[in-house]
Amino acid sequence: MSRAFVFRIEYEAMEPKPRSPQDSVEFPLVVPSKEGKPGFFSYIRSRLITGVLVAFPLVVTLFFGRFLFNLLDRWFYPWSMRFLGRPVPGLGAAIALLLMFFLGVAAHNVLGRRLLRLGEAVLTRIPVLRPVYLGAREVSRAFSRDRTQGFRRVVLIPFPCEGAWCVAFQTGEFEAKGPSGPVPMVAVFMPTTPNPTTGFFLAYPKSAVRTTDLSVEEAVKIVISGGLAAGDLARIFKES
Repeated sequence: MSRAFVFRIEYEAMEPKPRSPQDSVEFPLVVPSKEGKPGFFSYIRSRLITGVLVAFPLVVTLFFGRFLFNLLDRWFYPWSMRFLGRPVPGLGAAIALLLMFFLGVAAHNVLGRRLLRLGEAVLTRIPVLRPVYLGAREVSRAFSRDRTQGFRRVVLIPFPCEGAWCVAFQTGEFEAKGPSGPVPMVAVFMPTTPNPTTGFFLAYPKSAVRTTDLSVEEAVKIVISGGLAAGDLARIFKES
């Protein structure tokens, strides 16, 4: 099979198809072929494949939720054993959610912010924990709603080669010295699929970067889904 033929098949599969009333909730329905009368095994096969496709994201979500729930619960097992004499399922997760709530309350309070800055100063002085904490902090700040508008700008960069474009987030602008004078540059964070919290920090000439009218939420959805949740793919190249 030629490479051009493979690309044509993949591109047609990615093209948005008109919705019908039966897939208004965007379930991945597998409809049997209309050629001839569908038989019993064709009916079973289409429903079984549809069930697998619908169950896959649910299973992944439940698996991740169960993993996180058990992780938080195990952290507080010693406390429940010490004060209650037995492990209490769900107590650790409830306490963790309560602690995160109070951290949010403290972050909105003047005194609480001072205490958090004091704890941050202690963590940043520990050699082993310093790079881990600072890296995680920058990632959380990158996707928070109170970032500057410049950081939240979605752009397209030529990666991994010329002619190919990748979704990235602009983090800043600066000038670099060139043979004929200063060259305007942009710094971008290119997230990876399916985990947008990891990626690469890259710098490009401003003229090599394309703008787009995608929002950060839309871009993150595209990265996580590998482009399957892009909707109209042509909109990615619509300049703002």
